[in-house]
Amino acid sequence: MNDSQETLAADRHRLLREHVMSEIAAEAARGTEAKAPRSRRRLVWLVASPVAVGAVAAVTLVVPGGHESGSGPAGPGTPTVSVSSAATTPASPTTSASPSATASASGTASASPTVAPTDAAGLLAQAARAAASRPDPHAKNGQFTYQRLLQDGDLESRRERRMWFSVDGRSEGLIVDPGMPGPQGGDRNPWPAPLGKAEGAPREASFSTQTYAFLASLPTDPEGLLQALLNADRSKMVAGMPMTKELRYQIAFGDVQMAFMNVTAPPAVQAALMQAAAKLPGTSVVADEVDAAGRHGVAVVGMNGTMRVSLIFDTTTGAFLGVREVLLKDLPPVGADGLPPVGEPSPGANKGKGYTHSSAVFEAGIVDHAGDGLKG
Repeated sequence: MNDSQETLAADRHRLLREHVMSEIAAEAARGTEAKAPRSRRRLVWLVASPVAVGAVAAVTLVVPGGHESGSGPAGPGTPTVSVSSAATTPASPTTSASPSATASASGTASASPTVAPTDAAGLLAQAARAAASRPDPHAKNGQFTYQRLLQDGDLESRRERRMWFSVDGRSEGLIVDPGMPGPQGGDRNPWPAPLGKAEGAPREASFSTQTYAFLASLPTDPEGLLQALLNADRSKMVAGMPMTKELRYQIAFGDVQMAFMNVTAPPAVQAALMQAAAKLPGTSVVADEVDAAGRHGVAVVGMNGTMRVSLIFDTTTGAFLGVREVLLKDLPPVGADGLPPVGEPSPGANKGKGYTHSSAVFEAGIVDHAGDGLKG
């Protein structure tokens, strides 16, 4: 793939990562693809899975099956928790836990093995058990998922973002981000539009247009969820392109990424998503990865075209800590064993090139209205 294709893939990936699949992203896509047909631009903002970016740019994909790599234990930096009216959630390390959150955390600890695992697979299994044991918020239609997170990267300022997505997809969402000017100025972006309201937008939720309610309907056993990911209809995502096994694997991994980065899911589904992602061919599990706030956790690692993506989880609570993405332009697309390479471009090569992006989720939960914070 030549430099212009790699740059285009990275730009499109960034649009999706920034969650601007509405007219905001369509306008940005027009700036980078002025000569592209309208239907191609529309694909950029309609598809929630970031791997669609690589699909449009015809990126070389990963073939082999996944397995674990890495052997060291995850480091310190376990976040404390904050509580909404119904959910225990990951939060900033500086936030104090409420009494109910403390009880939940101690309950999770008691369910952990007597001898803490140190291998990557054992740490992920421990994290998944902890995630599944968290209280279910029983989100209702009309409510919103909420996330407060830190964004950082070599082409963006280090800043905080807050996001609200409609549980059932029938209400307009909201993103507040000082690095993403809104249509009326300021930092407020009313997005995403309700299902079926934007031009060409889907009318029903799916893996490519996720809502909390859709994720709540998925299987909670990892194997069943894996099959649901692999058997989903992807025809609209890759119109005019052959659907290979390798492409289907990467789309599935991208769907898992979006489930954690955008919408969140009930605890049992989160646990199953973690384990299903690790079962996908072309993924690996590493024992120690670091989020944008410096917190350590176990990570499921996959490839999105030439982008290596790490989904990071707290090994004690099972909370999703954040994501780390590295554009591997100056490295082989896969390692010698066919898995994502572990190296990174040199710091000098990274400067100003958009090679890295990371995030750190401080709060996540269910609230009644877009704009509300967590209670308690």
